[in-house]
Amino acid sequence: MHAAPRVEPLSIADAEAWARFVAIERARTYAGLVQDGFEAAQLARMPELVDEIHDELATGIGRYAVAWQEGAVVGAASTTASPMPWEAILDVGDAPAARALDTLYVAPEHHGTGLADRLLALVLDDEPTVLWLISGNERARRFYERRGFALWGEETTTGPTWNHVPMRRMLRTGPSAARG
Repeated sequence: MHAAPRVEPLSIADAEAWARFVAIERARTYAGLVQDGFEAAQLARMPELVDEIHDELATGIGRYAVAWQEGAVVGAASTTASPMPWEAILDVGDAPAARALDTLYVAPEHHGTGLADRLLALVLDDEPTVLWLISGNERARRFYERRGFALWGEETTTGPTWNHVPMRRMLRTGPSAARG
């Protein structure tokens, strides 16, 4: 039996491991929706992403959490300032909150264990928070609704990097005690 994953704020020294895990899980999660080569493109962006993480941690703009088990990353979460730079590029309209949950990935073997809630506890606070949900991801929609998020605004598309997949915002206007 494995020990429960250790969840902690991300250190700058672990930014590359966090970014690699996110790139791989993002590609796995959206396989079949995004274009071929998406994982390779995500991995190719790692130096840029690691620099962004360093900047966000240094300035306090970003909040990052990581879950470790036996020396491997098994979960990652982050929030950042909203709107995010890519939102201006896609011209998706005004952001409904000043904070965005931009990353939450948990290794499949840890789905349903409460690990996501432990990660969220380190990156979310009581302030309003927005996230983007890929349309049709009903499991994620239900998960976020149980945590106080609600669908907000109109559907739009992700743009070419994500193969123009439809997406929609979800907004949480305050803390939520709901879990599971």
